Amino acid sequence: MRRVNRRREQGVALLLSILCLLLLTAVAAGMMYLSATETAINGNFKNEETAYFAARAGVEEVRDRILPANANTISASLPTALPSGTNAGVLYVLNGVSGSNITDSTSPYFDDELCHDFTIGSWTQNTTINQRCNSVPGGTAWYTCVPTPCTTASNSAYATSAFPLDYKWVRVTLKSNNSTAYYVNGSNAVFPVCWNGTSEVVTAGGTQPVATQCGALKPVATPVYLVTAMAVMPNGAKRVVQQELAETPTGTLPGGLFATGTGCSALNVQGNAPTGSYNSSSGTFNSSTGTYSNQVSSGGDVGSNGNIYLGGSSAAVNGQISTPLAATVGSCPGNGITKSGGATYTSATGNAPVYTAPVPPAPNPLPPTTSVTENGVTLPAGAYGNVTIKGTVTLTGGPDVNHPAVYTINSLTFNGGGTLSITGPVVINLAGQNLATTTTPVLDMNGGSFSNTSGLASDFVVNYGGSNPMTIIGGNDAFAVINAPNSALTFKGNSNFYGQAIGSTIDLQGNGTFYWDKALVSPPPIINPLYEISLRELSY
Repeated sequence: MRRVNRRREQGVALLLSILCLLLLTAVAAGMMYLSATETAINGNFKNEETAYFAARAGVEEVRDRILPANANTISASLPTALPSGTNAGVLYVLNGVSGSNITDSTSPYFDDELCHDFTIGSWTQNTTINQRCNSVPGGTAWYTCVPTPCTTASNSAYATSAFPLDYKWVRVTLKSNNSTAYYVNGSNAVFPVCWNGTSEVVTAGGTQPVATQCGALKPVATPVYLVTAMAVMPNGAKRVVQQELAETPTGTLPGGLFATGTGCSALNVQGNAPTGSYNSSSGTFNSSTGTYSNQVSSGGDVGSNGNIYLGGSSAAVNGQISTPLAATVGSCPGNGITKSGGATYTSATGNAPVYTAPVPPAPNPLPPTTSVTENGVTLPAGAYGNVTIKGTVTLTGGPDVNHPAVYTINSLTFNGGGTLSITGPVVINLAGQNLATTTTPVLDMNGGSFSNTSGLASDFVVNYGGSNPMTIIGGNDAFAVINAPNSALTFKGNSNFYGQAIGSTIDLQGNGTFYWDKALVSPPPIINPLYEISLRELSY
């Protein structure tokens, strides 16, 4: 029998096994690589999505912190002018960036998007939409931070929680017509942008505050804030989102004296009280005479959501009367105007829209309710209870009208000829809690008067959202803004009053003239979250 020698085939199975093992190893390595790649992709995606929603959280947190009633409010720090090299037109709200200066281009968290929105002073960069900025403006005058300095961590309630909102900063500016990729009116002119409740509009620019420029538009509008947030994850994932926000306009105040009440004699002008107007932004104030160079016996518009009563031989509204009732003279309630004696008015607008005045929120936190008498002292800004003023009590104002000294007071009473002296921008927020009765005055000047020597009504603002009454008596420098739409206001005395007043009812008595400051824009307190006009992600 023939036998085949197969010794030459020995080891083939081993060779095939090794080849199969190599093949399986390659397949396994490929699967492991693909798995690792998928894990990395998923991790990167998660980090990017986390960064995106962290940035979204940043703009929404700032949107909430703009409200004055928020315990961590940034309301007093909001920019009032477009960014430039000399004003603090850029506000940064920080969150956990301790140890890094966000305005230093060597910092990992510096603002490398700013050049796409603004030219600040002589600083500018020509970059494409997808290219990062490589520097920031020089100096420190163009920005501020909350909290300060810009190397500290946030005082946000969420920054140190177990699951922090890990954005790095939120930038807040006013919007310019050329600060985004699209222009509101097709032009790239550097003018402020406003929101009229329906669309964005551009002002004509000028030296007045942006709020004043927006308020002068027809229909009335409010400034638009450009809010930009950046979030960076530990792996370097970065997302930037931008939101445009504005307060919804509430209408135009029809007159310097306005009563929100709807009843008969909601606005009562009697005795020898006339009205007039002036413009503090264009006129010159004479401190010796306490008058303005452009004050005139005209333009002293008044209004009411009810009936207006004019009584007395010399009472005169030297301006326009606004009423939602018929612009006819006769008995109430059928007519918008009731008058007696020789009282006069220039013109009247009937069937006017009802003006809804925003109500100032209650101070937060509330002041104490203890009683204290102050005599011949200078009070620092802060919280006070039921204050009785004797002698001369001075309130020292803040550095400017956008950063006033804020006094939270439960009630304020003048006694024994007491005088309240205002020496700079001051805001008094009245609380009126736990007063004896509903008719107990929250502000009672029957025993004294006040003096604002700056000649600017906007330097002395009184806010009150409750319904207890007020009595106001001015001296030779009676410049003030009274914002109390639920309170019955009574003006007494023989001195002129300069500024603006809103109350539920207004009783103008005495012999002094009420002059409405036509340059005065008294933005209502922000009590609702700002309206989101647009939201976008900035990719570069």
